Amino acid sequence: MGWSYTEGSATTRNRVRLAIGDTDVDRALFSDEELDDAIVQETTVNSSAALACEILATRFARDYDFTADGSTFRKSSMSEMYSKMARRLRARGRGTVVVMPQRVDGYSQTTPSDDVTGTTVTRSGGMA
Repeated sequence: MGWSYTEGSATTRNRVRLAIGDTDVDRALFSDEELDDAIVQETTVNSSAALACEILATRFARDYDFTADGSTFRKSSMSEMYSKMARRLRARGRGTVVVMPQRVDGYSQTTPSDDVTGTTVTRSGGMA
C-alpha cells in the first residue's frame, strides 16, 4: 500500500489529505488506496474529507483514557476531534448560506434613491 502527497497539487486525493491533515508520511492516517475508497463513495472533496474523518473517529474510538505515573492520557479526545471535524466538513460541503443584511435606515436595498426622495432625473441629467 502506498502513500503520497504533493504540496500544491489539485488532485482530489491531495485536497482531501490537506483537509484532514494527513500530509506527513511519518504519521500517515490513510494509505492511498484507503483514501481513494473514501473518495469514490462521496461526491465532493469536503464530503470525502468528512467521511475520512468519520472513519478516523471510529478508529480512535477504540482507544481509551488512562492514568499512569500521575499523568492522564485522554486518547479518546482524538475520536471527539475527528467527529467535530467531520461535522464541520459536512456543513461546509452543503454550501454557504448568504444572509442579506437588514437595513436600519428604513430604506429598501432594491429601491432606487430617487423613488425615496420623490425626484425624477431626466435623461439630460436635470430634475423634472
